[in-house]
Amino acid sequence: MRMAPGAFAVDPEPSGPPYVLDDSSGLLVESGPRRTVVLHPGDGIGLEGHPDLAMRRGYCCGMDGEWGPNLVCACGAVVATLHSDCYQVQELRLQPDAVERRD
Repeated sequence: MRMAPGAFAVDPEPSGPPYVLDDSSGLLVESGPRRTVVLHPGDGIGLEGHPDLAMRRGYCCGMDGEWGPNLVCACGAVVATLHSDCYQVQELRLQPDAVERRD
């Protein structure tokens, strides 16, 4: 797990798809939204699987996020990407354009 339960961080780097070719390395790199809020996977209380989850799942153990956001809130808005498969760091990333911080 990247984050402890109840903790969060804001990642300034691009996260998730689309993937683009990096000219300097020749590798595919993430070019998705910057400033995603990173949470512990268990902190996504009330979030549900995307209606198109069959296309957005992962491999053997969980969701991988390779096809973009895979969680919705109760209202149906697409709000987060869960990375929970066994081959990757497990985390939940909130889409910066879909959530706002409130005290």
